[in-house]
Amino acid sequence: MIRLICTSLSFICLLAVFSASVYAEEEADLPKPQYYTLRPSFVANFGESSTKRLKFIKADVSVRVFSEDAISAIMGHDALVRHQVVMILSAQTEESLATSSGQELLRQDILEKVKAVLKEETGKEQVDELLFTSFVVQR
Repeated sequence: MIRLICTSLSFICLLAVFSASVYAEEEADLPKPQYYTLRPSFVANFGESSTKRLKFIKADVSVRVFSEDAISAIMGHDALVRHQVVMILSAQTEESLATSSGQELLRQDILEKVKAVLKEETGKEQVDELLFTSFVVQR
């Protein structure tokens, strides 16, 4: 009986060791996310120009990628990416920026535009996610 228990325990330990190494190999194959901050901060005026008072938006933006090549592609097309972001920020209305859901839609719009521009220039979307790390609106 004791021999059967020892054999069973040995088999379970051996199984655990092999399954842990397989799990570690699978985890090692997954690319690690990297975050790249687009510097300097984005500053744009927005809203209708018929009013005498200017309204500004300032946003710090970071993107999530999965390779150094993607970071290089973003850096290589920095001016084009920044232009697209500024144009989208400038096109906003006070109402669209007043709610968190409006800000989320803005974030998604910018993400899709950045992906499209990079895909057109490099053949790949390059960017997985776009995040506002700071977001300030002056009305």
